[in-house]
Amino acid sequence: MSQAPGSGRMLALLAAGQSRRFGDQDKLNALLGSKKLGLHAATTWAEFPFMRKLVIASPDHPCAQGWRDLGYRVIPNRQAEQGQATSVRHAAEQAIKFGATSLCIALADMPFVSPDHIDRLLTGFENFGRQQIVASTSNEQAMPPAIFPQDRLRLLSALDGDKGARAMLSHAHVIAGDEQILLDIDTAEDLAKAEIIHNKNI
Repeated sequence: MSQAPGSGRMLALLAAGQSRRFGDQDKLNALLGSKKLGLHAATTWAEFPFMRKLVIASPDHPCAQGWRDLGYRVIPNRQAEQGQATSVRHAAEQAIKFGATSLCIALADMPFVSPDHIDRLLTGFENFGRQQIVASTSNEQAMPPAIFPQDRLRLLSALDGDKGARAMLSHAHVIAGDEQILLDIDTAEDLAKAEIIHNKNI
């Protein structure tokens, strides 16, 4: 895997969404296989070296102890109802506070992001000299997981609305991944599809 520990890069897993399209249940607390959805991506990312690993979520979330056990620090977002940009801002503020040289933003509801895809993102970022935003794509549209260099952190910390860093990602170098790897779970139907994929991968 790319780079040694302590390289200055920070990981932020966004997990403060409102699950509005999922119904009454918190989607991250729903089971995918025998494990909560919110712990799948966290487990994969935890295998990679970062100076700090954060989850932007409620400290009382049912997955919170699992995240902590994996080495994450849970950072509360009390403005989550205002949109994903608030979580991105919290992540960027933490990265600035601790002097991170880059910030990797990933989503807790993307359970199939593979170690190979993560490694290609990290390697791509290094190949651009840590100066270029590197993002994922499965359909020509840039999306998380994405890595932002240090000089973009102030812009991230000033975002608002529900589109997160989408405008900034339009200028990113993209690393392709198939739709399965980059599937994010928004609805109960998405979770049912993910369950089929998970069972095939066992």
